[in-house]
Amino acid sequence: MALVITYPQFQVLTHTQTGADKGRIYFSALFLAEFYLEVIKWLYRDELIFDEKDLKIYSDGSFRIYFKTQLSPETEFLTLIAMIEQKPILYESEQS
Repeated sequence: MALVITYPQFQVLTHTQTGADKGRIYFSALFLAEFYLEVIKWLYRDELIFDEKDLKIYSDGSFRIYFKTQLSPETEFLTLIAMIEQKPILYESEQS
């Protein structure tokens, strides 16, 4: 049975020589199908620093991003999670 990743995978990477921290997040296609607007809002935050070479898009619609920030990468990841958790849940009867 295949493992379906429905939540972003987050990791902090520390440069061995400089000690600088960088965040890495993998967003599965299934996760993006539900939370793409929140992810887009989060990516546009001024606190996040990344460019095109820090982004890897996969054929299934998922992607991985490396980012820097003046705050800690963990703080920015928790900001994303807070944005996701604030999304209102629509029930089937409300979607019609």
